[in-house]
Amino acid sequence: MLSCKQDTPVEQKVYKGTSQQAILDNILTRRSIRKYTDQQVTQAQIDTIMKCAIFAPSALNKQPWEVRVVQNKQILKEINDRFLNFAQGKEFQGSAAHYREPGFSIFHNSPTLIVIARDKNSGTSSLDSGIILQNILLSSHAIGLGTCPIGSLVPILNLPENQDILKLLNIPEGYEVSINISLGYAAETPTAPKRIPERVKIIH
Repeated sequence: MLSCKQDTPVEQKVYKGTSQQAILDNILTRRSIRKYTDQQVTQAQIDTIMKCAIFAPSALNKQPWEVRVVQNKQILKEINDRFLNFAQGKEFQGSAAHYREPGFSIFHNSPTLIVIARDKNSGTSSLDSGIILQNILLSSHAIGLGTCPIGSLVPILNLPENQDILKLLNIPEGYEVSINISLGYAAETPTAPKRIPERVKIIH
């Protein structure tokens, strides 16, 4: 059994100056993008984002997620059609409320859709999915791409009648979709919505 003294120390890297500011700026300037160009993201960009994604922390390092990067146009159309079929006659909030408009896309016509599924048998997988989500959002922004989390698609993909979509995406049994992300080149520059600093309290 190794003692603590025998363990190789891990160097803690601290960013200073321009590197530190770049990290902080990346967090503060990321916005949800709901308009995209037709330009597809590259495999190299996907590789960078997914490397950052799987380095997200998770409880006991269980990594209770499955991630699918969907660029197949037929599958994307089918997913959008499934949402539209479900939406008929219903009311939604946010961008999903515009589903009756011509050319509507639940993932904002982004050329890539990322689907994150969670292990239903893990009590921490919902939280862990949120952490990997943030890694994807921030790493995408860092390399000049836009993203938007899409929650309104989650319950639709988890419906029993849409399990064929999950099988098509090779999502294992015992997993369900926890969040989706549109990904592509931004065709808009939205301003930051108002934040509520009063919800942060410092207890001395």
